[in-house]
Amino acid sequence: MNSQRGALVWLDQFAGYLELERNYSSNTIRAYVNDLKQLITNEAEVPKDVLDFTPEEKAEAAAASVSESETTVEGSEEKQSSAWMEVDGLRAYIRQIQESYSRPTVARKISAIRSFYRYLRREQLIDDDPSKLVRGPKLSRRLPACLDREEVTRLLLAPDDSSLGVRDRALMEVLYASGMRVSELCGLRIQDYNAAAKEMRVLGKGSRERVVLLNDSAQAWLERYLADHWTKLAGGRQPQPDNPLFVSRQATRLSSRSVHRIVLKYARLAGIAKPITPHTLRHTFATHLLEGGADLRVVQDLLGHTTISTTQIYTHVSLDRLRRIYMTSHPRA
Repeated sequence: MNSQRGALVWLDQFAGYLELERNYSSNTIRAYVNDLKQLITNEAEVPKDVLDFTPEEKAEAAAASVSESETTVEGSEEKQSSAWMEVDGLRAYIRQIQESYSRPTVARKISAIRSFYRYLRREQLIDDDPSKLVRGPKLSRRLPACLDREEVTRLLLAPDDSSLGVRDRALMEVLYASGMRVSELCGLRIQDYNAAAKEMRVLGKGSRERVVLLNDSAQAWLERYLADHWTKLAGGRQPQPDNPLFVSRQATRLSSRSVHRIVLKYARLAGIAKPITPHTLRHTFATHLLEGGADLRVVQDLLGHTTISTTQIYTHVSLDRLRRIYMTSHPRA
């Protein structure tokens, strides 16, 4: 049993920690595991499940990991050692990925590495954390793309009156009215929609539930879609509470990729040249609320951000827009 195999057991335990204690999403956990597997083995991708050992292999690897990581007072046994656990080895790895990946990707990989080392130190599996002595690339904070009010109107008017068009209009109205993530929208069930209260219950990152609000326009299009078109798209079936709210022509739940294609299609029809995704409507929602005088804490709650610092980027977007208006409007600007 080599030290790499033992490290993979540590990685398996770390993935469990992220899921059970930190409540991370499955996508985030897989990204972290991919990055850390690359660090440990120099493989770029994780196969189907890198940690899919048989029970016998897991027990054997865990025993080896314990035996390699134990130490006595006199230091007669050494903790598990590998190049990636030393400062020089880690710096060499960082230089290697900096030559192959963009700055944001390198920053993400370093973030995963630092989280992993903190976990290993917490569990007393290593003595020192070499990641404390490694610097990541400096990132310029890019402002998120945002639509102005006239562009939002053009986008929402782009669908036709077919069943698919009404569904797509309702879908985009809900995204702009609520600011929800595309993954949250795709996960909606009919029972999550409360027509009387004009609100929806969504399951956000880390399986955190929150309530989002709808405006009159979004509710009107949603009611039209559910009353006249959901059954047509679902092959004649009547909607049930646990059915997906937004369905495809095959009566299946829409995927995030499908929603992305829908929004891009209507952006082109509306003549919107700037890059746009479903997330653009979330950014636009937050920016327009702040420009309208909404409190930052209220926007934080509506977006489902755990920290106010994540929401604060939208204040920069609003100030950037105000600066452009000032420069084009003031006679001496």
